[in-house]
Amino acid sequence: MDISTSNPFGPDDAETPILENGIVDGAVDYKGHPVLRSSSGGWRSASFIIGVEIGERFAYYGISANLITYLTGTLRQSTASAAASVNAWSGAAFLLPLLGAFVADSFLGRYRTIALASFLYILVCLSHYINFFKLFFGLF
Repeated sequence: MDISTSNPFGPDDAETPILENGIVDGAVDYKGHPVLRSSSGGWRSASFIIGVEIGERFAYYGISANLITYLTGTLRQSTASAAASVNAWSGAAFLLPLLGAFVADSFLGRYRTIALASFLYILVCLSHYINFFKLFFGLF
């Protein structure tokens, strides 16, 4: 066997895990049924995840840009304690995905974890929108 021409990742003509009738070999949906490639995944699922990620990024950077000003102005914290609070918030924002990964891998599975986290995210956003409209427009 010539080492210079061998593929370290396996043979070049490796078979794909998709069976002839469109079922992905070894994959099941959340109900335990075999996964059909034509009716699962793709851009429909990806658009949901991309939308949640865009919303999360807007929320993170929107809060981080104004948090020091809010803590030192409105809440009258010292600059040092405000900076410590921002560092704790930023650290929590970066480490909580590890907790989500642990929950997904150990208990709920990836789809249920994404659905639960997205539901909680929507609830928090709705509560902020309702408070915003109450405060500025006297609605609700």
